[in-house]
Amino acid sequence: MGEDVNRLRLGLASVVAVAFVAGTSLVSQADPAAVEKARQELATIQQQASALDQEIIEASDRVTQAEAKLKTIAADVSAQEAKVEKLAAQLGEVASLQFHSDSFSVAAQLLTQGDANDFLNGLATMQSEIDRSNTGVQQLQLDQAKLTTLREDAAATEAKLVKDREDKVKLAGEYDAKEKEAKAVYDRLSEEERQRLAAIEAERQRREEEAQRRAEQAAAREEAQQRASRSRDTAASPEARPTRSASPSAQPTAEKKTNAVEAPKVESGGSDRAQRAVEHALAQVGKRYVWGTSGPNTFDCSGLTSYAYRQVGISLSRSSRVQFSSAGRKVSKSELKPGDLVFYYSPVSHVGMYIGNGKIVHAANPRTGVNITSLGSMPFSGARRVVG
Repeated sequence: MGEDVNRLRLGLASVVAVAFVAGTSLVSQADPAAVEKARQELATIQQQASALDQEIIEASDRVTQAEAKLKTIAADVSAQEAKVEKLAAQLGEVASLQFHSDSFSVAAQLLTQGDANDFLNGLATMQSEIDRSNTGVQQLQLDQAKLTTLREDAAATEAKLVKDREDKVKLAGEYDAKEKEAKAVYDRLSEEERQRLAAIEAERQRREEEAQRRAEQAAAREEAQQRASRSRDTAASPEARPTRSASPSAQPTAEKKTNAVEAPKVESGGSDRAQRAVEHALAQVGKRYVWGTSGPNTFDCSGLTSYAYRQVGISLSRSSRVQFSSAGRKVSKSELKPGDLVFYYSPVSHVGMYIGNGKIVHAANPRTGVNITSLGSMPFSGARRVVG
């Protein structure tokens, strides 16, 4: 959306560094009220843009599905038209034969037969032809009805496709307007106010990352204590105690086993795949954001997460809302592990991937593309563990 807008987030780190090197004199000159107002406006615009982004993704999916359905229906209509045409031609030949041999002539020929068997055979043949003709007419009527239904379905699908395309264009225009609105908010700030805004954002992210690390450490300690408690309970159970008949040489070994604390299990399998998904997502950092795309050169938010997991053999929906409702299993914020999907806003309209240390990788918006940011950089709604 332009270099000026890109500075809003892409330049945060450098701006903060310059602000601290230069001291606080410039920042102190910033209008706190103007900075706070801009911060709130940008947060609101970001949420609205994220919701529009999700609607664009879903409209794009509907367009893709409608295009595929229309292609299938078109093939079915073509096949059904050929079938109806062939059957109509066959019935036309029968009708032509009946026209040249009217029923009176056929009946007269039968009545003039001198042999009774010939008469009966001829009558049976005539009835068979009549039955075959009637059956053919009924089949033609059924096939024509099916063809009509297919054509109606094709027309309805095409109309829906046109509407979905129009919706996508309209939503894209609204999204671009939100991006321009964000640029206008940023442009009206002075350089000192921009530095103050960057400093506030950096400090907020630092506090959130530290809080997340403490929460994860506490959760890990609690999990370790629970494992140790289960191990002690197992050691104290009658099944784990050595029997009196055990040989003296066997008892020390049994005691050694029961007194040992169970070692934490090394995560593998699913968690290995999650870690590889993280690596694939991180490899996309710096690439452009384009709505409705899922790699390999451009991404939207759910396009990045679905792409990363697709590389390790796991299929995810292209919609962040569907990912939130159905991917893997729900986990709490304190339970987060690398590879977990994290969702933002209410209703959910954005998704990123947790990479550890209170940070996520996500396809943010056209201004910043795929980047790494704080877990708490947006209003957190929930998380899901895809595998592991």
